[in-house]
Amino acid sequence: MLRYILYSVIFFIFSIDVAFSKEEAQTSPRQKVVELIKKGLSEWSKRDFESAEKFLVNAQVQALEIRDTQLYITSTNNLGILFNTKEEYFKSRECYQVVLDFVSEENVSKSRFLALLNMGISFRKSGDYEHAILYLIKTLEYAKNFPSGKELASCYNEIGTVKLQQKLFDEALEFFQKSLQIRERIGHKKGVAGSLNNIGDTYKKMGQIRKALDFYQRSLLIKENLGNKKLIATTCNNIGLLYIKLEDYELAKNNLRRSMSLKEEMKDKLGIVNTCISFGQLFRIQKNYTESEKYLLRGNRIVEEVGSLHLKKEIYKELKELYLTKKEFGKMTTYYDRYVEVKDSIFNVESMKSINELETRYQTREKEQQIEVLNIEKEAKANESFYMKIVLGVFLFSLLPIGFFAKQRQKTKILKEKVAASNNESTRLGMELHDSIAGDLSHLCRSMEKVNGDDTFVKQLRKISDQVRGVSHQLNMNAIANQNFRDALSDSLYLNHFPQNIDLQIHLPVGFELEDFEKKINLIRIVQELVNNSLKHAQASSIVIKFRKESKSIQFEYADDGIGADLNKIRKGNGWFNVQERAELLSGKIDIQTSPGNGLYFKLVV
Repeated sequence: MLRYILYSVIFFIFSIDVAFSKEEAQTSPRQKVVELIKKGLSEWSKRDFESAEKFLVNAQVQALEIRDTQLYITSTNNLGILFNTKEEYFKSRECYQVVLDFVSEENVSKSRFLALLNMGISFRKSGDYEHAILYLIKTLEYAKNFPSGKELASCYNEIGTVKLQQKLFDEALEFFQKSLQIRERIGHKKGVAGSLNNIGDTYKKMGQIRKALDFYQRSLLIKENLGNKKLIATTCNNIGLLYIKLEDYELAKNNLRRSMSLKEEMKDKLGIVNTCISFGQLFRIQKNYTESEKYLLRGNRIVEEVGSLHLKKEIYKELKELYLTKKEFGKMTTYYDRYVEVKDSIFNVESMKSINELETRYQTREKEQQIEVLNIEKEAKANESFYMKIVLGVFLFSLLPIGFFAKQRQKTKILKEKVAASNNESTRLGMELHDSIAGDLSHLCRSMEKVNGDDTFVKQLRKISDQVRGVSHQLNMNAIANQNFRDALSDSLYLNHFPQNIDLQIHLPVGFELEDFEKKINLIRIVQELVNNSLKHAQASSIVIKFRKESKSIQFEYADDGIGADLNKIRKGNGWFNVQERAELLSGKIDIQTSPGNGLYFKLVV
């Protein structure tokens, strides 16, 4: 979050320095917009996001009224970064696209650079790494137009962050090192500290604790010279955690105390909670359960006040571990239940964000279509003239095809509504299954594990509980549709628990993606239906799934080596009707080949 606030402040300062001369700054309407942006950033720094959004939207509107393009771009870009912070990624990308539409590609400007960079960050934060890399590569090329090198270093740093989240550690280190070299050359101390910290994060995730510690300490020295208390406190906390891993508990304690002292001085409540968690871990490992409990309960009180779900999850997890170690199973069960409840709440919040984003996309598309229809009607009325009689004659002859198309349109509408209802019901069932049955099964498993954790029946029950949770995720099509296609396909087929005796091959070209979420949902549903048939009825031992793009079409091929079936019988089955309806909705062409003893081959061109 700090990174995005920093970008906002940098962007604002740049805009003021470049866009406004001293004479213009005295102009009342322009100065009013500048003040609105300042107020928005001020409210943002206080974490009052609603108020910040109101000020920035107001600035955006007033900038349009006075026809000041630069101020409009400034407020829009900052609004996009705010939406990123609020995890409203679709809204943030809409803002960045507005900026990109305003600023031509030929115009080398900081505004376009920041919009491209933030677009990549938005995709990265939403877990869409493929699109993040695509935008960051565009940003990389654009950044080469700036002589300072600062922009180029930022691009390398962001690409490294994506690679780190993808667990491509060698590539992450390569990009972080490139960023570090540029920042050292131009003397950008804060940037150098950030790059060193990121390299430390990478080595930490690689399990190379000594190397991670070295880079964290180098980063800390620079932050101390800069006097940035917040960054110092965060780094001290990270160093403390590394010393815990190295079992040097005294140095761990010293660093955590320093971190806590700075966070208390700044009244950084979220930071205090994080350090309370770190202290809880340290004292639990040292078997000082009284101190561990003291810090964790303090963190729990604060987190209840600030209401961060993610920090609640971490606190409950640590309290559960503490009481498990102390063999206080009653308290352990209480906090484990709270941990599961919060984890499920986070899942539901993310699902609702996905649903809202999908609805926003749908509504945007509907509005665009309505505008297009209105424009056509307007143009038609403008062209009305004495040719009306001729048009009327043509109209009479066209009644037959119009009737046909109207009937076809009605059929498509009914089919669309039916498929949409099926998707909505599937999603509803998935969420209910996740919140009720899966939760009850999990609670039952924990209760039985306390009595006899090694019992075969208990293990089987745990397996069933995991499978129910997996099925709930498979059913939630809104959550799946918000992922990139590869991850969506993986989750929908529950690949982590796919039968090991089945040879499953999935062929997806690098960068294969579908922007149309309806097309994505329907194709994934077709795959699920075919796989379900192969596993339950066809007795297949091998399944091959292929997707590829050719020109403007998408080609999907599916084959199994099962027992096959009579084609006429297949066409009478409910599963085939579902596949056929979805293919028809996509205006796709189907080719299906099967016979008894010869497996199944299915091809769909959309």
